Formats: sequence, C-alpha cells, structure tokens
Amino acid sequence: MMHKITSLHFMRPFSRSAKRTCSLCSRLIETFIYILLLSLPLVSCSADEPESETPVVPDNGEEGIPSSDNVEMITYTHAVPDGYDQEAEERGSVVRIDYDTRDYAEGSGAARTNTAYVYLPYGYDGSRRYNILYFVHGHYSTAASTFEDGNGVVRKLLDQMIAHGDIDPMIVVTPSYNYGQPTASYADADPYCRALPQELVNDLIPVVEGRYRTYAETTDAEGIEASRDHRAIGGFSMGAVTTWYAFDETLDAFRWFMPVSGDCWSLGRFAGMNRPDDTAAYLAEKVQQSPYTGTGFYIWAASGTNDSAYSEILLQIEGMARLGDVFNTTNMTFHQKEGARHEFRPIPEYLYNALPFFFPKNNE
Repeated sequence: MMHKITSLHFMRPFSRSAKRTCSLCSRLIETFIYILLLSLPLVSCSADEPESETPVVPDNGEEGIPSSDNVEMITYTHAVPDGYDQEAEERGSVVRIDYDTRDYAEGSGAARTNTAYVYLPYGYDGSRRYNILYFVHGHYSTAASTFEDGNGVVRKLLDQMIAHGDIDPMIVVTPSYNYGQPTASYADADPYCRALPQELVNDLIPVVEGRYRTYAETTDAEGIEASRDHRAIGGFSMGAVTTWYAFDETLDAFRWFMPVSGDCWSLGRFAGMNRPDDTAAYLAEKVQQSPYTGTGFYIWAASGTNDSAYSEILLQIEGMARLGDVFNTTNMTFHQKEGARHEFRPIPEYLYNALPFFFPKNNE
C-alpha cells in the first residue's frame, strides 16, 4: 500500500499567552520534524491541494467505520452552501428545558437547577427515533447562545441540512457548564467543564431523552450506553475542553466527539498543547481500558488556521496520532477552516461538515 507523504501545516503560533510563544515555536519545529519522519502511516492535507476531501465512509460493508486508506488525517472543511443561512420552508423549533441537577463541580452535591435548549426538527414525531448531538458553548456564552448568535444561523443551518437531505432529522441540545455567571477568567471554568459530562449523563440526558424520542430505550446507565452510537458531544473553546473531559470520563455514553478549538485539560490546563505526548498516552490508556478500542469511537476535531487555539488542539492531535495503534484515521481526524478565527462565525461550517459524517442520511 502506497501512502503519499504530505506536509502538516502550522499556520500560526499560539497567541493566547505571549509567555508561551518562544517555547511553542521550538515545540512546533520539533513536532514538524517528528511528524515528517512519522508521516508514512498518516496522510495530511497537501499545500497544493487546499480543497482536500473531508473524511468519507467508504462502502466497505461496515456502517460508520471509515477505511484508513481513504481518509486523510488533516483536511480543510467544505464551505456551507449558499442559502443555508436563510429560513427554510419547514422550520424546526427550539425549546427551553429547566432541569434539576446537583453541584458536581465543587463536590458539595447540593441541589441546583440548570437550563438547556433543545432543537427539535420540523415535524418532530414521537413514533420515530432521532440521533442527538449535545453541543457546548464557549466561555462568556450561555446555553441559549448557540441558537441565538448569528441571527439564529445554527437553527437555520439544521433546517436547511434536513430539507436538502444532508442529514436525517435530528435533535441538538445546547447545555451550559456555567454555574450562574461565567468565571472572570475562562481558565478558571475548568472544574465546571469537567463536571458537565457527569451532569449530562446523570441528569440532562435522562430528562431530554426521556421526553423526546432518541435511540435510548431507557435513560438509565445501561440504556444510555446501549444507544451511544447515536449520540454525539461537541463544543467550542471551553466547550471543547468539556468534550475532551467527556471522552476521558464518559466514553460509554457517546461514540462521536467534536472538540473545536480547545485541547484536553485532564492532566492540567493546556496540557494537550504543552504535554501532547503525555496527554495522548493518558487518553490511550483510557481507551484501552474500555470496550471501545479501534472503531468504538470517533474524534472529529477542528479549528481555524487563524484561531488562537489552533496550535492547542493540533499539537495534541499530532501527539495522539503518534500512538497509531490506538488513534488513527479510523477513529480520529482534524479539520481546519482556512483563515477562521476564535469566534462563533465558523461554527456552522464545522457542524455542516461533521454532522453528515456522524449521522449519514438513511435512504431506506
């Protein structure tokens, strides 16, 4: 089998903290050299092929399992088609849910309430089953922000994707890790991000999937695990940090992971960037201790090439790719949007590219 050797692109050094710039440059150079030596089993985007294909599921007889021979490790996203930011004729609805939960972040277990928003596709029918995505906002945003920002562009995008047959009708939930008000510093939200996956599994998923029809036959731990193939979690910035915690601690609840512009903090803040090999080894051990090795999960990571967190997540993905027996193109890819910055604006494009991969249109 011949594999082409292509370059990994480092568009911008990490800029969120000037104190780390020099050390990061050295790390980038070392990583670049190492990846070149390692690139025979990996495939990336070529400098003269800016419109590389996003990962596809080949017709290999195994639904949802891509072949590493047909998938590139690093690709560019496809642009959202014209008109997908406009209202569709058939519009879904967004419902607010207030639910009871507990304090998982500070460890008190005190009773509290939280709020989430649920997108229901047009014509929601309780007699059929729906795939579901839990998508977590970035810092200083709220549970409502994902559906409110950009004049409701995410809800319009979902309506248009369903109307154009890009995906089957599905449910999207936007929870929040904020305990009341966001912390003054985004980094101080770390314990709250870590707590949210536990809150989802224990409290929000039972409420949402007990009320609306998904693939969960029951909403206890066994029912949630049995339906994980039809459940995804993702998030932007600190929502990506939350997504990595979900991968670390609740792998049995989700099969699909969509971290956007944020690294894994399980070994400390910014550990995915600053300690990519340690982080990769830690996550690999978690996978190997689970029943989901191989194609039992998929990490669809993304960032913009001008995003201040681009190197945070890319360095971690490269560290994970060095453990090719655990992380490879059958279960992990990285998707970049040229010129995109650390802001809400590119999120619809990431969703447009990821959702059909997670939940392909069922033409039966």
